[in-house]
This record gives sequence, structure tokens and C-alpha cells, in this order.
Amino acid sequence: ISPLGTTDFSTYLLNVANSGADVVVNINFGRDAVLSIKQAKQFGILGKMTLVMPYNTPFIAEQVDPDTMAGVYAGTDYWWTLANDAKYPLAKMFNDAFSAKYGANPEWGANAAYMQIAMWADAVERAGSFYPPDVIAAYEKGVEVQSTVGPVKFRPDDHQLIRPVIIVKGKKTTDMKSKDDFYDIVEVVDGGQLM
Repeated sequence: ISPLGTTDFSTYLLNVANSGADVVVNINFGRDAVLSIKQAKQFGILGKMTLVMPYNTPFIAEQVDPDTMAGVYAGTDYWWTLANDAKYPLAKMFNDAFSAKYGANPEWGANAAYMQIAMWADAVERAGSFYPPDVIAAYEKGVEVQSTVGPVKFRPDDHQLIRPVIIVKGKKTTDMKSKDDFYDIVEVVDGGQLM
């Protein structure tokens, strides 16, 4: 495990390169993820091993390079092409409103902020109160709420949000239909099964 802020991943990548593994799981985030992936490519690791990112940084494909991220599997909270699937009408509604206002497709951070407010408003409405203990009690009832990624709910015993996780696979530049069409959605995994 590399410390946060590492800039030279060579010692870690040498071990990975010599491991004989078929898959490398990169748990770095943000700048560390960008640098470690670029260096993994320089070490020739990405040509020999499948890269998996359990939690994808939204800007990583653009920062690293789509062709480097082609074939990489990643987990993410939201990917904007989910709106193309009729099973996710709230994703389409959210994308349309976001794109109209900002002239871009939303990343998961924008979606997370939107859903946090929407779920809070739902809990306030069900509680009939803004008083935090009442709102908490509404959350703790474990009521399933429709979201942009399908049904979600808070687990009462530990307050954990149970929600689907989107698995994406990176595209080559030549397969991209627009400047931000970095991934294909491979699967939307049920949150209950994950937990």
C-alpha cells in the first residue's frame, strides 16, 4: 500500500510486474490513481494484466488517457449513460436537467449531491418535520426510495446506504461517441447482494 501523495510508484510496480498476476487492483484515488496508472503503463503492466479500479475517480480517463483506460474495469456510483436505459427514468431526468443548465454530462459527484438532497427531502416529507432526530427516524425506517440508479434505502441497524454499484469498462478513443464517452456500463450490481 502506497502512502497518500506518492509520486514514484516504481517500487510497488516492480513487485506487481514480477508477480505473474493476471489482474492488478489499484485502490489509489485522485492524483495518486492518475500517476500510478500512467506509471503502470510505462512499466508495461497494463499490456500484461487487467487493471481493476474498485472506486473510479470521475476524471481519471480524461487525465490518464482513454486509450490507457481502455479495457479497465471500475466501480462507480454513477455514469451518465445509465440514462440511455429505460429502467432508469430518473437518471434521464437528472441528466437532461444537468446538461441543460451546465452544458455537460454529469459526473458522479453531481449525482451524489443531487441524490443526497433528494433523499433528505424525502425523509423530511415522510417525517413531517425538519427536526433532525425526526428526519433520522424517517431514514432509519429503511424505506426504499427510487433514485437515479434504481431503488436505494438506508439500513436501519448501521445507517448504511444500500444502493446499486455501476461497473464500467474503459473505451478506446476510436470507440468513443463523444468527448466524455469514456466507459461502457457492463453491469449494475444490486446493492443488497454487495452488502
